[in-house]
Amino acid sequence: MRDLVIYGAGGFGRETALLVEQINTVARQWNLIGFYDDKIAKGAEVDSLPVLGGLKDAQERIAKASLVIAIADPSVREVVVNALTSSVYDFPTLIHPRAVTGRSSNHIGKGSVITAGCIFTTGITIEDFCIINLSTTIGHDVTVGAFSTVMPGCNISGNVLIGKGCMIGTGVQMLQNLRLGKSCKVGAGAVVTKNFGDFATVVGVPAEQIK
Repeated sequence: MRDLVIYGAGGFGRETALLVEQINTVARQWNLIGFYDDKIAKGAEVDSLPVLGGLKDAQERIAKASLVIAIADPSVREVVVNALTSSVYDFPTLIHPRAVTGRSSNHIGKGSVITAGCIFTTGITIEDFCIINLSTTIGHDVTVGAFSTVMPGCNISGNVLIGKGCMIGTGVQMLQNLRLGKSCKVGAGAVVTKNFGDFATVVGVPAEQIK
């Protein structure tokens, strides 16, 4: 078993701790030792696990451990990764045992979290440090760029490219053969029917750019 720490003790961090427990019920892989979180006092407990401190404490850790970053905001997740890349941590990929990750040639990058009920098919690339949240489906030949977050209940059709650092809101539908630039935000429930460039914020049915 390997020591594992979760960075982020909010809602998704707590869900990630549960995901780790559920992985361990299938095969004991992780010794979950606690959280790092800059907004919760060191020494506090969250779901019976200790808060070990914040970013500075994580940087000062000496003993090697694995670390998963359970923060939904893509930009914050990237800041934490950049602050810890020279540290003692490795960044494992966590995949819930009830996720269907499709063909074995699909690529899921390091530090990514794939939660329960997700279904992938074939020709899929999930780049590093992505979050694919509950019951999301991803069709053939889709690429999700590094640090992107796909919130629960999304349906991404085939041959879609999602750029680096995008935030795809709950229940978004993306039609086939589309492209999103980097750092886009797609509002909950939107139906994306056309391409959008970098830094677009889009909402609605059909989705239109508002920023």
